Amino acid sequence: MGWWKTLKSRWKEMVAEYGSVAFGVWFTIFGLVFASFIVAIELGFQPEGVAAESGKWGMAYVATQLTKPFRIAAVLFLTPIVARVLR
Repeated sequence: MGWWKTLKSRWKEMVAEYGSVAFGVWFTIFGLVFASFIVAIELGFQPEGVAAESGKWGMAYVATQLTKPFRIAAVLFLTPIVARVLR
């Protein structure tokens, strides 16, 4: 779990430095991934296990949560770029 503490500390540093831009990037990526899973489910993707029993929105949410480490990495990478573009 050392990697989680490292990511958490980097997130805190990023929020302190970039403020609302970091949150904007976070929620934008979350929304895009969630919407992508909704579309995938509509097109026939069927998750298995607990996610399969929770309905379309529940399946999309569970699948989105499974991508959290990748989304965190994307936010850490993209936030400085977005901040430079916006400034």
